[in-house]
Amino acid sequence: RDGGAGHRGPGMIGHLSARPTPFHRFPAGPKLAMLCVACTALGLSTWPGAGWVGLAAVLLLCVLPGAWFLRLVLADLKGPTLIALLIAGFQTLSGRPALGLSLAGTLLACIAAAMLFSRTTSPSELLEAVDRWLANIRVGAATRRRLSLAIAMTLRFIPALSARSDQLTEAHKTRSARRPGWKTPSS
Repeated sequence: RDGGAGHRGPGMIGHLSARPTPFHRFPAGPKLAMLCVACTALGLSTWPGAGWVGLAAVLLLCVLPGAWFLRLVLADLKGPTLIALLIAGFQTLSGRPALGLSLAGTLLACIAAAMLFSRTTSPSELLEAVDRWLANIRVGAATRRRLSLAIAMTLRFIPALSARSDQLTEAHKTRSARRPGWKTPSS
């Protein structure tokens, strides 16, 4: 548990908030549609500040349930922030600092929106919404089951693999003075 505010249950992407928020009451389908539309709009926008405005809007939404919820989403953004900084730095070194800042803002806005979604939507609600959408466009039941299985496996195994990677890194740190990494020592 995260101070009673959230938890990572077995097989969940992100952290489903244990505390109810106003966003929990919204159905998964419309939330997923809004997430898709918002991220697509940010990705297609040619204005360099669009991502940063989008990020500010998502963070303002995260304040509505309380500061505790904002802290949870900000904690989710620690890793992606490093990636965004690397992207911005690379683009700056390549002579395109505006592009780097634009890409970084868009990346962070979309990930923050996805974290808001995942913290307020259970995996079963997500699967039901996707199944309904696919049924509405006349995708066959067998294909829908395969897609649902793929989504369920992703929701289950990505966090499990991530947790296992963290355990291996911690074990390596306690047993070796070397920094953990993929490179194996030559004999």
